[in-house]
Amino acid sequence: MRHLLRLSLLGLLAGGTLAGCASTPGPQASFDGGPRSIVLHHPASGETVSVTYRRADGYDPQALDRIASLFRDRRTGETVPVDPTLVELLADLRDRCGADPDTPVHITSGYRSPLTNVTLARSNPNVAENSYHLRGQAADISIPGVPPRRLADEAAALQRGGYALYPHTGHVHVDTGPVRTWSPKGGDPRILEARATPAKTASGKAVATKASPAPRTQVAAAEPAPPKRAPAKAAPAAALAKGNDADLARVRMVLASLKEQPEPAAKKKP
Repeated sequence: MRHLLRLSLLGLLAGGTLAGCASTPGPQASFDGGPRSIVLHHPASGETVSVTYRRADGYDPQALDRIASLFRDRRTGETVPVDPTLVELLADLRDRCGADPDTPVHITSGYRSPLTNVTLARSNPNVAENSYHLRGQAADISIPGVPPRRLADEAAALQRGGYALYPHTGHVHVDTGPVRTWSPKGGDPRILEARATPAKTASGKAVATKASPAPRTQVAAAEPAPPKRAPAKAAPAAALAKGNDADLARVRMVLASLKEQPEPAAKKKP
């Protein structure tokens, strides 16, 4: 039953009827009605998915499910449906850069769960608390043989969402949010992602909040000093006097008993 519900949700995404998740494709999107394939690769795990995600009659729910599995949060194992227009964007970027259709698009980071996002925010003050990674609408990518600058320029030319080049890692962030870009701030090579509208629960509260960032340099805590012992209290003078009198009395009794004992008889000389 849960699998059927999952396929139904993917079908809604493919039809574009799930409000607030799938973005409207731009005029350059490659929706010609024909089949389309993509190869995705996760470098850290070595996992690769090669699928025909769109056929003549629409998106293939099973192929989208496999893509979502590769996009999963690698810390928690959680998955969410991936925006099909993001997959279209990745395929278009591959084609515009002149790569072969079987060239894998490397996915450095796909879906990010609220827990993972908060965890990253603790060590990286530039992690957006409402990133599009939380919605399956963003990916950090690279394509073998394609310079990162070229990939970012093509994303800028498509004008189909957010994009930014991460010079320190050589990957490009793309998403299906509003068209925009951003740059490193304060000399920090890490980039602050633009924020999406917070996803809310039934109670109206945002699903994730940003934790206070930790210092960039973690200092090991010093070993705690052993607890100080309270100084021994001096015994009252009256108690000391009483103890001394008792000892003196015992000494006198021993001496008296020795006096009462008869002296040993003197030994006769032979």
